[in-house]
Amino acid sequence: MEYISYSFILFVAAGLVTYALLPKYLGKYILLFASLLFVWLAGGFFSFGFLLTGIAISFFGARAISRSGSSIARTAVFLCVLLLLLAPLFYFKYQNFVEYTVQLIYQIRGLEYEPDLIERQAPLGISFYTLMLISYTADIYMKRYAPEPSFTGYALYGSCFGHIVQGPIDAYDEVGRDMQKPGGISYSDVLDGSLQLFAGLVKKLIISERLALFVNTVFSDQASFPFYILILSAAAFSLQLYTDFSGCMDMVTGIMRMFGIRLSRNFRQPFFSQSIAEFWRRWHITLGAFFRKYIYIPLGGNRKGWTRKQLNMAVVFFLSGLWHGGNWTFVIGTGLLHCFYMLLGDILRPVRRSLLSLLHVSEDCTALRIIRSLWVFLLVTIGFVLFRSDSLAQAMAYLKGIVSFQSGAYEGLELYMFGLAPSDVAIILIGLCFIFLLSLGQEKKEVTETKKGDHQVALEQGSLYRLMESRKEDLVLLLMLLVILFGCYGRGYDSSAFIYANF
Repeated sequence: MEYISYSFILFVAAGLVTYALLPKYLGKYILLFASLLFVWLAGGFFSFGFLLTGIAISFFGARAISRSGSSIARTAVFLCVLLLLLAPLFYFKYQNFVEYTVQLIYQIRGLEYEPDLIERQAPLGISFYTLMLISYTADIYMKRYAPEPSFTGYALYGSCFGHIVQGPIDAYDEVGRDMQKPGGISYSDVLDGSLQLFAGLVKKLIISERLALFVNTVFSDQASFPFYILILSAAAFSLQLYTDFSGCMDMVTGIMRMFGIRLSRNFRQPFFSQSIAEFWRRWHITLGAFFRKYIYIPLGGNRKGWTRKQLNMAVVFFLSGLWHGGNWTFVIGTGLLHCFYMLLGDILRPVRRSLLSLLHVSEDCTALRIIRSLWVFLLVTIGFVLFRSDSLAQAMAYLKGIVSFQSGAYEGLELYMFGLAPSDVAIILIGLCFIFLLSLGQEKKEVTETKKGDHQVALEQGSLYRLMESRKEDLVLLLMLLVILFGCYGRGYDSSAFIYANF
């Protein structure tokens, strides 16, 4: 069972009906049963067994930590639990990291090396729920709150079908306790959840799936295409990854909202970022929050001088890249490269400020903000080329093809080569414009809310705000119609899996 499937639609519908008809005090048990059933159906007994084992290790390990008398005993138990939780992750995800490292060393020396790779199928969602279980155990170790007394309550937090596949990576103190206090189903929650759900489906089925046709064609035969198609494909992949990942987040947060549960927000208009540091506060927010809370701050954060801050950042970005997969394409593309960007940004910040002062240009100048956002998009896209490539050699060849103004066997931009029709391109462009306008509106609203109260914002938005609030039903129907008419799904089409489900 996958999120994009008719069986999942029936699964959610049955869960909502059951949740609404049975007494409220049974709500958490219904959600727990539904979550464990989903894991069984989607990942089989293999994933089911690993998940329950991890939950049990974290739950009973945290209780053992809280009962340990001395700090030495607490630390010893915590390290044992941490090792037990991380061991399956290393076994399934990083068994080939040494081979990839040897290959990288050979490539640096200009030699060929064919890695002897081991293929292992990882349990469903192991990268996501492992971090959640670690966050709870670490919080108990640091005495942030008391251990959860109910195993069923904690099991619901660890296995909830809303975030088991690809997040968000919620902390227990943010959503875990709320999951155990079901408030039943309300019309407003179902309406707001439906709006999020269909907005996510629009991103995934209408935009991301069409972009994937173009991106997959180019990356599978990059030497045959001219440099301008490589540039266009790289930018398209950044947009594909965003609409795919944020689309899934919209879907799962919308579904859980229908059950009265609010999951953490994982995206906040990332391509409006003014710097790489800001980008990582807006992209995959819960992953960044995990590494900041449990790695960066314990290492000293920015409290121990500039050099130590850079070292701490390097550790965080290395681990963040490694979390995506045991290949240097991930470690560099979504990790160390971004650390280098931030280091360079810190070094050049005084130069930039002096230049702006000399030119009498304000930091908040609209034109400058647009240029900075485009610059951040360019830098991020370079990293995503590595993220999308199968190897560093492929990524370097791709980027070399751009900077060398490569001419390929396929000149021009004939759409039939990519499985696209002119109507598909029109739908992509209209969809991206629609998302941009919504994101721009949300960005302006959030900027205003930081300066004034929510109520004042609502008053200032006046009739437009009241119109959108009063026409949510129409918006849901409109989005549903768009998905039905323009979505890529159904007989003869295999909707691709969510990209981050692979991690």
